[in-house]
Amino acid sequence: MNTRLKIICILFGIVYFYFVGMAIIDSIPDFMAGFKEGYNKVKTFGEEGSTIEEPDQTETVFLNIKPISGFFSFPSSIINLKSGNPVRAEFSSLITKVDKTQLPLKVKIGSIVFIFLAFPTLFAIVFIPIQIYRVIRSIVKNEIFKLRNVARIRWIGYCLLFIFVGEAYSNFFNTVEAKALIRLEDYQIIFKMGSEYYWLLFALVTLLFAEILKISHTMKEEQDLTI
Repeated sequence: MNTRLKIICILFGIVYFYFVGMAIIDSIPDFMAGFKEGYNKVKTFGEEGSTIEEPDQTETVFLNIKPISGFFSFPSSIINLKSGNPVRAEFSSLITKVDKTQLPLKVKIGSIVFIFLAFPTLFAIVFIPIQIYRVIRSIVKNEIFKLRNVARIRWIGYCLLFIFVGEAYSNFFNTVEAKALIRLEDYQIIFKMGSEYYWLLFALVTLLFAEILKISHTMKEEQDLTI
């Protein structure tokens, strides 16, 4: 394999590994927060005559918001500790703790989907770095134009696409949940896609690279047969 191509592929793999890894690491606090909330719902103390502490019914809700009066209208006010004076401000997102016991039944049913998404998503998060490592190892061994690498890269793309769908659904469901429970002064709750697009971009680039590699493999086979 051309040395320059090998170097580019290795660098691409390392950078790709870094960005996907950072995206996974950034999603861990949200996952852990949800796990802790479920685990700490009810605490039991003592052995004999133990009492059950009143469970905390509040849970974390993520909101994307915008001012009712429009962007850059700065409807809020916060204190500037440097001067001690209030300054006008505007918020685009919030993380709140609210009581979810009043959620409508149809919204509660929607949360069941998370159960079916959680384990496949966890598998995808573990599966992706393993496959990236295998692809990089094949590049180092001059085995990039192998069908098994095409399959590996495709599976990476499919996993990234699955994570995007899960993140998009989570974002949408959080919006529906927030609208059912919260109404803010001067702000309205909106659905907005943010970092989820990175997963989609990574997925499409990965699948494109897999198809290019498949075509290159076919051309290489035809060239070998011609020779």
